[in-house]
Amino acid sequence: MKILKTTLLALLVLIAITASGQTRRTPSVSVDATTGNNILCKNLPVPDGFAISGEMFSDSCNGAAWIISRKSTPAPSLDQTANRFSSSGGPSFAEPNEAIAPGQCDNFTQTIRATYNFNPAQFNDAQRSAASAKLDTFWNNVKESRGMLVPCLRQALKSDRSGSFFGIDGSMLLVEVDPSSASKALQVRKFIEADLDGTDLEYWVKTMARRGVEGFDTSEAGAKWLSYPKAKYELSMHGGYPIGSFLGAVFIFGSMDENFATPVLLRIANDVNHPHRDDAIAILSSQATPASLSAIQQINPAGLSAANQKALQDMKANRDLLKPRANPKLTREENLRAFQGIIDGDYSAFREMVMKVPDGEVDAIATLRAEDIPLLRRARRASISRCNQHAVSDYASFTAILAALNAKFNL
Repeated sequence: MKILKTTLLALLVLIAITASGQTRRTPSVSVDATTGNNILCKNLPVPDGFAISGEMFSDSCNGAAWIISRKSTPAPSLDQTANRFSSSGGPSFAEPNEAIAPGQCDNFTQTIRATYNFNPAQFNDAQRSAASAKLDTFWNNVKESRGMLVPCLRQALKSDRSGSFFGIDGSMLLVEVDPSSASKALQVRKFIEADLDGTDLEYWVKTMARRGVEGFDTSEAGAKWLSYPKAKYELSMHGGYPIGSFLGAVFIFGSMDENFATPVLLRIANDVNHPHRDDAIAILSSQATPASLSAIQQINPAGLSAANQKALQDMKANRDLLKPRANPKLTREENLRAFQGIIDGDYSAFREMVMKVPDGEVDAIATLRAEDIPLLRRARRASISRCNQHAVSDYASFTAILAALNAKFNL
């Protein structure tokens, strides 16, 4: 049995290794000693928060390099930041007022049955292409007759219990034509019910992470992922980087409110027969909330090896925490602006802060206050919902800060 990933230190080491040495630093960006320009070798992707502003020759790139500059965006005021992280409002799931006339959906119901009478897991390329053409026609018909067909689509999804591809594809269509909270809540339900065989797993995980950061309870989606024996895929936009059960679960559980995730993670952690019990324990420990710390004390050690039990005891003792820097290089204000930027989808302030002080976690521990923790948690959720290896590295950094702040303020 593999060594349990339970202590915070072990989790951070695992994440750092999994992310191929990625840290909060942006190592592909360098400063030209002669001109002072930020430069990037042309074969590398432009980091978040930067834009290409020119090109030049660079010895370090063995040829031409891009000159890149940080995107300029107005920073939110601290008063705005304080107000925004104190709000706790979640999505409203009120159903839209949609009237359905007798017989309005009869033909549409037949069309659904004729369109989704397949299992994508059994397709060859030619069959997949033919089915895709049928789905395109179906989607276009709904988009062209929204007033009549959207209520029928919602009704069909709510009544469907087949677990077929219609649950995933139909709910994707519903959210596109009606991106309301009610549609997204129904999508979460259908994604949880769906048969994952033949499903685009990367899209499935990313969609659940997106719904999680929006405030929806996606904990059973996380449980489904950890129980799925073929839970693995490669990141299409990140060089085929492999994602397995553990990282996929980090994306889903890490993006949602910890209060939703903790009970489900504890349930899995106490299931001595669960194949990914150790992953659930590791993710539970990374939450670093009072509730998760309490849940850790409730984990049944039965079935764990001696090494795993020791790791669990180390985790319960909350060892290996980062220490604050005596003379911080970063201010509280810089951290708060960076965190709010992440929540707003703008990483420029965060990347600037990381380039200025790569080990800024110890400054965050030194300067942040107890009332800043909710904002940091929201930033961590927003960051991990990107579902890539860079987000995993940042998640480890945020987790280290949160664990140390919990100890600092006796939470």
